[in-house]
This record gives sequence, structure tokens and C-alpha cells, in this order.
Amino acid sequence: MPTWTIVPIRGLASGKTRLATVLDAAGRLQLCTRMFDNTIDAVEATFGTLARCIVVSADPAARAIAAERGARTLCDPPDAGLDRALDAARTSARNAGATQLLILSADMPDVDGAVLQALLGQSAPVHPVLFADKRGTGTNGMLLPAGLALPFAFGEDSLRRHCTALAALGARAGRCDDPRLAFDIDTPADLEAWLRSAAAAHGGRPVRPRTSPLPSTLRQAAPTPTPGVEPPAGRSRAP
Repeated sequence: MPTWTIVPIRGLASGKTRLATVLDAAGRLQLCTRMFDNTIDAVEATFGTLARCIVVSADPAARAIAAERGARTLCDPPDAGLDRALDAARTSARNAGATQLLILSADMPDVDGAVLQALLGQSAPVHPVLFADKRGTGTNGMLLPAGLALPFAFGEDSLRRHCTALAALGARAGRCDDPRLAFDIDTPADLEAWLRSAAAAHGGRPVRPRTSPLPSTLRQAAPTPTPGVEPPAGRSRAP
């Protein structure tokens, strides 16, 4: 069953502005890049490739990192909004032959391949699964049939809205509350909790962020990509 992954990301340098009281711009960039890297790592560990992963972002830096790692990218106009961006990515994945979609937020620092593999192994393809956030009100991602016409409704109270929309479609939705998919970093308290947890996991040593090198496509003066799904760097678009 062709499962495609969609990873939306607002931007590496522009994300997590609610952390401005505890992290300067460089620190927020480093954190966003680390979480984005971790998400892409989890997808690659799950499928062994990023050939069926679409990263949708208005940020050329995020798209360049994704493309150099072998993912496809979708240029999201800054004013499009998350729901419209996901609609476009879903259409692109369907056109490429996807029968199932895995949508993942890029701000879950603990997501890994093990939890995604377990989820894919347990979930029936005809039943969508929503990934509840740590408060049980938001949606950090979902697994759903690619042909299901679910109207995306991310934002405040999105879990309830997605459940209501699925019920209206006659779809029986499952819910995943695994901490690795539920924990995201939005506030200074979230960041503090994650740093404590990560330090404990490393034997009390401070967490040292790992960030991707600056992509070669950003080290050169390059034109802005034309909006649309871009194949991986150096590769031809799949038929």
C-alpha cells in the first residue's frame, strides 16, 4: 500500500515566536531545525527512504534541506494557511498514487521511527487515526486514506473539529495518545519540560542540538522555486 508522508513546516527561522521570551532568533532557528531534522529522520527510519515524503513550506531553507535528503517539496505561499497547504500536498500525493497519508507536525521532538512503524502496523487503512496533542485538544498529525475527503481544520480545538468532520463523513476515527506523538513544543514551559526530560535521558548532560548543514542550494544565488511539487534534488520526477 503506497503510504505518503506530508510534513508541513511554517519556517525554520520564522517558527516558534512564542518562545521569544526564552530563546533569541538564533536559538529558535536551532530548535526548529533540530525538530524538523528529527521528524525527517523518523520518516526515513520508517520507510527506508524519503521518496514518498512531501515537505510543504514557504521557507526555502526547509525545502532545500528536505530536497537534499531526497524528499519532495511543495512551495507554500506564506498567506495560504496550513489547511490549504495540506490540501495541495494531499492532491499531489494522490496524483502520485498514494492510497494512505501520514501527516506529521514538524515540532514533535520525540517522534521516532519505532512509534510510526507500530502505528502503521496496527492501523487498518480504511480507518483514520488522529494524533492528539499533549492537551488532548489539538491535532499533531493523522493517518488516513488518501481518498477520504476530510476537510483539514488545524488550529485551536482542532481535534474536536476533525472528529466532527470525520463523523459527518461516516468514518470511524481512532485516536493515538502516544507521548512521542503527543508532545510538541509551543511554549516556554514545553521547552523547559523537554530539556529536563532530554537531559535526564542523556544522564544529566545538556542536550546538544544537531542541525543540518546549510544546503548547497542556499549557498548559491538561486531563483525562487516555482510553486508546485518539486522532485528531490538531482532526481527526475517519478512518472
